[in-house]
Amino acid sequence: MSNLDLQNNILNILIMFGGLQGIILSTVVFLYPERDKASNNLLAIFIFTAVILLLAPILQIQLGWKYVWIFHCTKFITISSLYLYIRSLSEEVSLKRTLKHFSFAVAYIPIALHYVKYIQDKYQVTYEYAGGQDTYDQVLSFTNLIYIIFYAFLYFKAYKQHKERVKQNFSSKQKLGINWIKQLIFGFLGTVVISYTLLAFVLTNPDFSTKGCLLNMVALTIFLYFVTIKGKISPEIYKLRKIVTETSAQQEKEVEKIEKIKPEEEEKTINPQLVAIADKVRDAIKDEEFFRNENVSIKELAELIGEQPYLVSQAINTVMGKTFFELINEERVNVAKRLLTDEKYNHLSLVGIGFESGFNSKTTFNTTFKKHTGMTPSEFKKSKMPV
Repeated sequence: MSNLDLQNNILNILIMFGGLQGIILSTVVFLYPERDKASNNLLAIFIFTAVILLLAPILQIQLGWKYVWIFHCTKFITISSLYLYIRSLSEEVSLKRTLKHFSFAVAYIPIALHYVKYIQDKYQVTYEYAGGQDTYDQVLSFTNLIYIIFYAFLYFKAYKQHKERVKQNFSSKQKLGINWIKQLIFGFLGTVVISYTLLAFVLTNPDFSTKGCLLNMVALTIFLYFVTIKGKISPEIYKLRKIVTETSAQQEKEVEKIEKIKPEEEEKTINPQLVAIADKVRDAIKDEEFFRNENVSIKELAELIGEQPYLVSQAINTVMGKTFFELINEERVNVAKRLLTDEKYNHLSLVGIGFESGFNSKTTFNTTFKKHTGMTPSEFKKSKMPV
């Protein structure tokens, strides 16, 4: 057995092992837990289709080049399922929308079949084809890259929307999927960059193909492990969707009625119901213990004052001119300002003052405090100290 044959055998074993792990990971995500089934299904599809791409080299050896090329259609499902998963963290994703985003993978099958026949006839390929020899290869690669760039734009758009919804419903941006989405986006795009870089290198250095394939497999496997483990040990990332989707169809119609005030009448006419709710909100937040909770939500505020969450959100936005996030953190800053100037709390560090005020980290405390006062907590304390 030659050294090259030995390397190929080792690579095939490693790819099979990595593929088996990936199938197990996707199954785990698909089956557990039941309460997040919609998101789990999309995440499982993402992992499983990524594994198919991982197995492509060994499938080519076992089945031949022309059959394996069809499997490459699944990469479009991999890319789009990640986008749908990100959307599912803050909203319900319908079957119609899912099929719409998966449709390109189905539409790509005839193109793949035509490509296989074209290459087979032109180059008399029977079993193996390395790729990159024909203009057709370059066109398809460019098309794939455009598809990835398009979805990268959608990823960041979905991330921005998720972030805004967090600000509308929670007093903190921590542990609610914001960092998780960034990690997913940059992690996946990182594996794409690695894959394209290795492909370009292999095309100019064919002897590196085995090592290149192995490196690509390692990068993707590490990412899939991270996705599975983080997705399962962080149930709080699904919390936002549960609050957002609680609004019934009837409630949404009522919200539309409230919002449909003519622009020219907007300043003159404010719904009396929202004004009354805004007064309740002001009374409720006088209780400092409420907003000192680390990650209080608009749902908890609504329960406290006996109103529907969507109406409370409308009252805060329309009457008070703020988001829930801004309202709560403004109150926390006011408490922090009082504590910083109260001699009874001189024994507390600045971090301690931040936690006492309801902030969950030193960074968040400093950033929010400076945004509202123009000074850091330490600068504010020094400016209020007697000379």
